[in-house]
This record gives sequence, structure tokens and C-alpha cells, in this order.
Amino acid sequence: MLTNCFTTGEGMRMSDPAGTDDTRNSEGPGPARVKRGMKQGIIWDFDDTLVNSTVYFEVAREKYAGFMVKLGFPLDGVLETLDLLDIENVRRCGGFLKECFPRAMVQTYEHFCRISGIRPDPGICRKVEAMGWWVFEQKPVPLPGAAAVLEHFRVDGRYEMFLATKGDPSVQWRRIKESGLKEYFSKIYVLMDKTRREYLMIARRHGLDPKRSWVIGNSLKSDINPGLTAGFNCIFIPNPYTWQFEMEEPLGEFVTLESLDIVPGTVLGGQGQPLNCLQNAAK
Repeated sequence: MLTNCFTTGEGMRMSDPAGTDDTRNSEGPGPARVKRGMKQGIIWDFDDTLVNSTVYFEVAREKYAGFMVKLGFPLDGVLETLDLLDIENVRRCGGFLKECFPRAMVQTYEHFCRISGIRPDPGICRKVEAMGWWVFEQKPVPLPGAAAVLEHFRVDGRYEMFLATKGDPSVQWRRIKESGLKEYFSKIYVLMDKTRREYLMIARRHGLDPKRSWVIGNSLKSDINPGLTAGFNCIFIPNPYTWQFEMEEPLGEFVTLESLDIVPGTVLGGQGQPLNCLQNAAK
């Protein structure tokens, strides 16, 4: 099902939101200019768009919370403090480095020890840190239909495909390789952040026409809003585990789809039909 997530206007977004062509008060290069011979492309997000990721953080958070409650600390306060310290670490590091989450778990334990007048136990510090590192030891599992959708676009050939993900490079490159999806992309970008600047850089480097290209992801902050302000059409695929740090108010109109298998029908022209219907129609 297609839904318009912007309260004014209907249908999918096909041009820049009002005002975003004015670059006087923005950082980075201006909007990409359309030149003859420019290509169509799709810039895919990786985590929680094509593979499961944040679900492992949720598992670790729940385990951590249960452990902290056994130590006598309050459940609600523990998780709230953990999230705040995790976000603070990400901002301080300038990106999603792998140390941020395990460090936040130790910091949260130390915080509650401090306000309770308890000296932190080094053994417990090591134990809670290990709970955080567990997340990065998990192999990525592609979301249902991910490989089939990417294969459909590759066979169709009208759109060149790129992957843009952010996070710790050593972790992300390993996870991309283990996912089995690496072969579908002409170029892969592991970035410290995903802003308008990065999307315009990818468009210019590969000769993409943003007005005929797409950004697809589960994050308003890192996928949809920077894609919109760079002039791309955008598809938002909500994921129930998306981190609150990645949520913000939308800056324009975009398409929301319930699942990956509706993407080909939306982009290639099939009235949003599921992938199996398009494949059957082609036979």
C-alpha cells in the first residue's frame, strides 16, 4: 500500500520540497544539475532496510535491563540513561563507532553506582561491556525478499544500484560481505554520516539525475530527509526497531511502503504490486 507521509499534496515525491533549492544557508554543494546523459540510480540503505540490525541492540538492551534490575537499579531509569549516554557517545565520536554502545552500558552502570553510593565492580563492568559487544558479533540476516528485489532491479537494468550505510567501517564492511548482498551494488559507501552532502556527492560522482533516482531506507534522519533535500525521490520503509536517534520530522513528500517486495512495482511502474505479481505478469 502506498501512503503519502506529507500532509500537503498527493502521490509520490518527484521534485525538491519547496525551499530546498535555496542553498545560501546550507552546507555542502548545491543541488545537482540535470545534464544530458545523466543516469537513473537507486541509493539503498543497509541496516534495517535490507538486513536486520537494530533488533540485536534491542535484545542486548533487554538483557542488560534485566541484569541491572537484579542489581537493584530501576528498569525505566536504566534504559532511559542507557539511550541518552549512547546518543551522547555517538555525537562525541562523530559517528556510529562500535565502541559507543558497549561504553554506554558501562557508563550507565557506573552512573547508578554513583548515585547509589556504591563502588563499581570491575567484574560487572566487564560483564555489561560484553553484553554490548555481543551485538557486533551477530551475522546480518537479510530481510524477507531483499535478495529477490535487488535481483529484480539488476535484471531489469534501468537503475544502477548503490549502497550507502553509516557506522564503524570495520563492522559494516564485514556485515555487508556476510549478508551476501554485496554483488548487487555498483559502488558501496560506508560513511560516518549520511547528509545532503553525501547524497549529492554520490549523485555527482556517478552522474545520477536525482529527479529520476531514488533513495530507499528506514530512517527519516539519515535516508529520507537528506535524500529529499538533495533532490531525490524517496521511499520510506518503516522498521519497528528503528532507533529513536534516527527519527525526525519529514522535510517533504515521500512514498511509504509496507515491505520491500512492493518497491519494484513502485519504481518500475506496476502500481505498487508485490514482486511476485510482477514476476508472474512477465512470464
